[in-house]
Amino acid sequence: WQNTDNYLILGTDRRAGAGDWRTDTIMVVGIDRAQGRAAVFSIPRDLYIEIPNYGYGRINQADFIGERNRDLQGGGPQLVSQIISKTLGIQTNHWVRFQMDGFVRVVDAVGGVTVSLDCPFYEPIFNLTTQSWDYFTLPAGDNLLDGDSAYWFVRLRLRESDIGRSARQRQFLWALRDKMLSANLITRFPELWSAFQDSFATDLSLLQLIDLVSFG
Repeated sequence: WQNTDNYLILGTDRRAGAGDWRTDTIMVVGIDRAQGRAAVFSIPRDLYIEIPNYGYGRINQADFIGERNRDLQGGGPQLVSQIISKTLGIQTNHWVRFQMDGFVRVVDAVGGVTVSLDCPFYEPIFNLTTQSWDYFTLPAGDNLLDGDSAYWFVRLRLRESDIGRSARQRQFLWALRDKMLSANLITRFPELWSAFQDSFATDLSLLQLIDLVSFG
């Protein structure tokens, strides 16, 4: 992590008009251009740390706190980056933040993403239609997930905890990368980014993004 270009990935439940929100998905993607490889590191959302000019709290609060601080250049991502640097010694160069509603649309736009499971997957889920508990299930083997199914796959955590959820998120990220390569979606990246940029924010330029996708 000292010799790679590191990118901060933030996933939030932020919605227009909502009050407080949290960043429950925090990842660092390390790019090693010399060796042609990359690594993905997940940071548990409940990591209890000291937040500058605030006090102690969970790291998933820091993005929101930073956005509220108008005097902090770079806002929430900059604050999270500072905390990761001080706590874990990992410097991040750039950041991307996405909202979960945009995540669903992107998965549908690429035609779904296939994940391979070693065993059946099931997690409790509260059905808002029936107002009762049910299960979200997937069989062992290859599963083509649409946006809604992918949303639950990367979000649920009652059985496997946040650690298991983080592992599934990393698995899905690699599967999305494979889908973009196999379907030659890299050529459509500017179009896709333009269509869904209202659900994404980043300090990267479009040319920098295309460069990263090409490397991936």
